[in-house]
Amino acid sequence: MIKLFLNRSIKTKIVWISVVVSMIPLILLAFLFYKTSTQLLEKTMVRNAEQNTDYLTDYLDKYFSSLSYSALQVYGEGYKSVYELMENGSDYNSADMINVRTSVKNYLRLMQSQNADIVKIILYGKNNTIQDSWSRASLYDSLHLDKTVPHSDEILNLPFQHTFMFTYNEQSLSQPLFVYGITIYNPYYKDKIGTVLFYIQSKNLQKIVEKYNRTPNVIIMQNSNGEKFYQTNKDYDQNINSYSVPYFPISQLKPEMNIDNHHTELISTAYLDHGNIQLNIVYPSTELNKNRKYMLNLTLLILFVVILFIYLFSLLSHQYITKPIQLLGKSMKAVRNGNFSVALKVNNRQDELTELSRNFNFMTQKISELIESEYETKLRNKEAQIIALQTQINPHFLYNTLQTIGGKAVLNGDYEIHDMCSALGDMFRYSFYEGNKESTLGLELLHVNNYLYIQKIRFEEFLQTKIDVAEELMDSQMIRFVLQPIIENAIIHALGKTVNTQLHILVSAVRDADDIIIAVNDDGPGIEPYFLWELLKILNQKTLSVYSGISIGLKNVHERLRMVYGPQYGIHIDSCYGQGTTVFITIPYEKRGTEDV
Repeated sequence: MIKLFLNRSIKTKIVWISVVVSMIPLILLAFLFYKTSTQLLEKTMVRNAEQNTDYLTDYLDKYFSSLSYSALQVYGEGYKSVYELMENGSDYNSADMINVRTSVKNYLRLMQSQNADIVKIILYGKNNTIQDSWSRASLYDSLHLDKTVPHSDEILNLPFQHTFMFTYNEQSLSQPLFVYGITIYNPYYKDKIGTVLFYIQSKNLQKIVEKYNRTPNVIIMQNSNGEKFYQTNKDYDQNINSYSVPYFPISQLKPEMNIDNHHTELISTAYLDHGNIQLNIVYPSTELNKNRKYMLNLTLLILFVVILFIYLFSLLSHQYITKPIQLLGKSMKAVRNGNFSVALKVNNRQDELTELSRNFNFMTQKISELIESEYETKLRNKEAQIIALQTQINPHFLYNTLQTIGGKAVLNGDYEIHDMCSALGDMFRYSFYEGNKESTLGLELLHVNNYLYIQKIRFEEFLQTKIDVAEELMDSQMIRFVLQPIIENAIIHALGKTVNTQLHILVSAVRDADDIIIAVNDDGPGIEPYFLWELLKILNQKTLSVYSGISIGLKNVHERLRMVYGPQYGIHIDSCYGQGTTVFITIPYEKRGTEDV
């Protein structure tokens, strides 16, 4: 792994080191952020649970206090006869019995009007005998306490200031009922007077309880016997403590909040003052886990985004830093491949990379100078060899020899050989002239005519040529051996390469301001676009090659023109594949001849 890292580029190493170094504090901060956020979520959950417990406790306490208050109105002056009925029973021989029954009915009507959820009310006397009852509908008339009803004896014999409640399934109605009982005692002697019993449908109680509760919260209520007479879910029974009588008065106790050791659920415990009820609310960790998961995902997302930002920022910044190193590496590779003309762009900064770039440019410049010096030495040696060869082959001797051969041919009646020898002799004189190296356009065309004369004798009617140059341009100065290599190139590559085996070559020249443009056109096969692109690329690429000989083709002509006249001059090739090729030669217009030639 370390070896794989060490083999990476400098930019990759710097970027990954930056990312890894940045990740350590980022991961620590992310952990602290997640830990603090989850603790804050727990505190928020506890605070919300306390509020919810307070609302539900107050509401249920008021609800049961309303039942107790309705029953305890028997102590009031307006219902004294009801109190006496429960204490002494019914006396049908009394003349006041009608008023007693009327008072009882008013008492029952008052209780059912104050508590719309009640379906039946039963008044028991001192000896647990039914003194009167009220039903909201006839189907509830059959409701009574018997041995089939749980806590039937217990609820009629409650201690002083006690209430009791439970739920059971009434078989005659096939529905669960909630029973709430309160004992009426003599407030002075604390003797039992009777019992008021309320029947409420369990679904009504559920509506009351669920009014201030939200799923998935679970509500569990226990009576004074520790019996869970109402619960919305039984999954948490093992986590609920049984009811125990509080040490302090219930009115002074506040709800307790406890989180289990696994932080999976929150349990609140509250006591209802008017019901002897323990109320437990279980807040499962579903929402807390959901929020924890959300905070974890948010933390990971933020961590990922920050790391990604650090990576991209490091990549861009290190790209700016390492780019000069990459350019230096590419330039060194180019130098290794033989290209010593590369040069790095150097800014005005004073850092190490700028100094390296300056030293590299200095090194390549020195190498180029040494190579050019070596090239010039070799070129001079070649020129010396050519001069030595020209000295050994006396052009006058060659010319006189060719004239002798031509004269002999005339004596024999072969005038064509005489003309060929004369043309070749003129070509030798033009080529080996040791005076001025410059010539004129007229002399260059004369040299071309001699060359074409010999080629026409060779190829006969297959080669047709035409020269169209104004007389006023004949004295224009130009260097030697420009046209002949181009025409020779056309003959070699175009003659006999088309269906029409005859090749036409046209040489023309026009003046363009201070320049002369010479065109050599042929109707040969032309050059394919790709090869034309390659040819132009090679033509414009500077080379340090040493040429042997004089007529070495288009590139030699192009480079000699640019060396003598400047980079704006030279040759340009325009070819249409299948139609022909035109070579344009651009030289400066200078109206002066060369007397020596």
